[in-house]
Amino acid sequence: MADDRERSGGVSRDKFSWEPSVGSQPEDGFLPPLTLEVDQPDLRYEKLSGIVAEHVLSRLQALHAQAAAPSGPPRSSEIEELASLLLGPRHEEAAGFLLKLRDGGISLDDLHTELLEPTARYLGELWEKDRIDFVDVTLGVSRLQRLVHAFEGLGQIASYDDKRRVLLACAPGEQHSLGSSIVQKFLRAAGWHVWTCTTQHMDEAAEIVAQEWFGVVGFSVNSDIHLGQLASSITRVRQASVNRTVGIMVGGSAIARDPQWVEKLGADGTAINGPATVILAKTLLAKSLASGST
Repeated sequence: MADDRERSGGVSRDKFSWEPSVGSQPEDGFLPPLTLEVDQPDLRYEKLSGIVAEHVLSRLQALHAQAAAPSGPPRSSEIEELASLLLGPRHEEAAGFLLKLRDGGISLDDLHTELLEPTARYLGELWEKDRIDFVDVTLGVSRLQRLVHAFEGLGQIASYDDKRRVLLACAPGEQHSLGSSIVQKFLRAAGWHVWTCTTQHMDEAAEIVAQEWFGVVGFSVNSDIHLGQLASSITRVRQASVNRTVGIMVGGSAIARDPQWVEKLGADGTAINGPATVILAKTLLAKSLASGST
């Protein structure tokens, strides 16, 4: 029986063959063996350089491109996984989960709009379906806020907590609804200082923001006939606000029926429930503070 081992210094070594077996294909990520049928050293070096440039480098570039290809936006399964981490005993792993998605090619903007806000919305839906209680959803949103805090670099802004001030108003001609009351409840539970307009006067919100600093102003609108007046109110608020970069969010059934009204009204975003509103408000405040507004 032939001995397939070489002996060196009394120690036997297995002799490996680098030739692929007949009919087999090289494994993904591996190159076939190189054959250098050149005897002169100079020509051998030139031949080797050419082979490396033609075969090895091109293969490495292709593998790098595959590894660096950005992934798509977060899927519903990832939203549910983040929510599970936030509500469970392993909540400290949520930050690592976000970092993994970011390193996979998802931008921070997409993480906010496609993962953080939808996760808050999902927590609100679980609460509405009585699958979790108010304490659970508040705790989950609080942990989600800390993630926004970390990823926006808000820890570097000493006055951030003092500027979590939001004014909630209704579109002219409307009154505060149950939905608005729920939004207030979640914002207060998340540590926001909440003011509300008590009348339906078109200029009341503008008069308040001209005297007090607010990071965010939120309007609710349920009837389509009030959308035109709401657009005018938003314009006046921006013009009068002490905070020149105040964030404007809108909600209510009229917006839910046609989300395109967010842009038409000149607002910055919308949220369909209380937990999602908390994360949206924090995102808008972060943008306001990042602009250097005082």
